[in-house]
Amino acid sequence: MKMNFKCEELLIEDEELGCTITFSDTKISEDKFKTAEEIMNSEEKYLLIQRTYPDDEYDLDNYYLESSEIDTQFDSDSIMTVTIEHEKFEINWFGVHLGIGLSLTEKEIITLQEILKTRFKDRIKIIK
Repeated sequence: MKMNFKCEELLIEDEELGCTITFSDTKISEDKFKTAEEIMNSEEKYLLIQRTYPDDEYDLDNYYLESSEIDTQFDSDSIMTVTIEHEKFEINWFGVHLGIGLSLTEKEIITLQEILKTRFKDRIKIIK
């Protein structure tokens, strides 16, 4: 299987208004030291998976997926399948396949699996 990119940094932000998982081939945390022009002209490869919680109890959660590698939308009713192994993360939806090489610690793998299972359980199916 061809890897689209190798993840150098995994960021998980689980906050009151939503949850965001970002796989990046660069250290995003170092972006604060870059100029705006450097960030805008970056050729960074990434995958962002996001869920935002509604302000009103009658609204629905909003799911969002964005990637530098593919130009497709993830609609609110889509189900993604995900495979997580120590050396790779694979995600599939609507016939689109994205592979990301991993070099995460055991703790990071467990955290990623738990966040996907708890925060994205309605839209992501984890395949063992």
